[in-house]
Amino acid sequence: MTQTRRWVLYDDGGGRFGPMTDLRCFAEARTGAMTALERMTGAWGPPLASIVPEDLADLAAERGSTEPMGTLGEGPVLLVNARWRGSLPDTLPEPGERWCDADGATAMATLEASDAAEFVSRRVVPAGLRRIDDPPVRLYHRPWEVLEDLPARLVEDLEAMRRADGVRVATPAAPDAELVGSHPVDLDPHATLGRGVVLDATDGPIRIAAGASVGHLSVLRGPIWIGPGSIVADRTQIKSNVAIGPACKVGGEIGATIFQGHANKVHDGHLGDSWIGEWVNVGAGTANSNLLNTYGEISMRLEPDGPSERSGRTALGCIVGDHVKFAILVRIMTGSSFGTGSMVATVDPPRSLGRFRWLTDRGDATYRLDRFLVTMTAAQARRGVVAGPAYLERLRRLHDAGRGG
Repeated sequence: MTQTRRWVLYDDGGGRFGPMTDLRCFAEARTGAMTALERMTGAWGPPLASIVPEDLADLAAERGSTEPMGTLGEGPVLLVNARWRGSLPDTLPEPGERWCDADGATAMATLEASDAAEFVSRRVVPAGLRRIDDPPVRLYHRPWEVLEDLPARLVEDLEAMRRADGVRVATPAAPDAELVGSHPVDLDPHATLGRGVVLDATDGPIRIAAGASVGHLSVLRGPIWIGPGSIVADRTQIKSNVAIGPACKVGGEIGATIFQGHANKVHDGHLGDSWIGEWVNVGAGTANSNLLNTYGEISMRLEPDGPSERSGRTALGCIVGDHVKFAILVRIMTGSSFGTGSMVATVDPPRSLGRFRWLTDRGDATYRLDRFLVTMTAAQARRGVVAGPAYLERLRRLHDAGRGG
């Protein structure tokens, strides 16, 4: 049940998430079955106002993801960082108290309305707040932390969704499927299952949303969320800890992966321990590695000219920005990052590829924006989506910046 609070969303643009925050602020990024904004709104009701990075403000407003500044009224207001890592706490900061992450960033604060209004308008922490550095507070700083927390966030999100609507499948609702395990299996009345589907809830819950379909002889092992309108192809194997956003088409073998939405990976091939943006297409036979032959710690370079950073993980696949297209039979190496708008048509791509690159066996070139937009428009039209002016302007700025050069 939603516990209404007076709160303000604070997306400070901190951390480095590579291409995953090119076309969305972190509050809009799917970090489980939900985005941070969806998770917080479900718990506390809609925010009174939203603070997002300036270069993404128009885009977030165009999508309706932010609340414009209005009156905050009187009384305390809770300020919440969108990069909050972990469960939403039961105990909140006292009035006049600011909880800080290890790097000093504001994670949560309770302000008087006048101070909150000043923070929203000027983005400056009011003087006199008591700074608390030792509560159990963490913020996300890198993509692999999102994947590290995926199992816990996914289970919490599925439970929250279940409490919100109470849908629970019974065996008669899926007569052609086999249910295994004791965790909840939630099947929307408008979802469909093919014959011989196995829903294995031994290790976690499974939820299949409205308009989703699961093809014949597929095996799904919880925890899993299949978002609205997504299609799981026949004979697909989805292993634990997978969140498939709206309007995706998936197949082959998938595990420990987040799909933001509107992506295609419908053919055979393995994809594991990865974070996939919107409008990505993965060609037939393309597969990724998520484990080193040495079983050692994996490092990742989020930008071609950035540092190689240790992830602390022995399982880490790829971070794939929006609109990336992979040709058939691409071999994606462990700990790879692919920039927004790139086309990968070579068997062995580098582990870090910039934005709007056209990569073939002949070499690496810039993907011309006019040609990219023709392909993007065609892909989105297939799903009934038309890009708005703020979205197009953001793409132009990313391309003009030459950040993938």
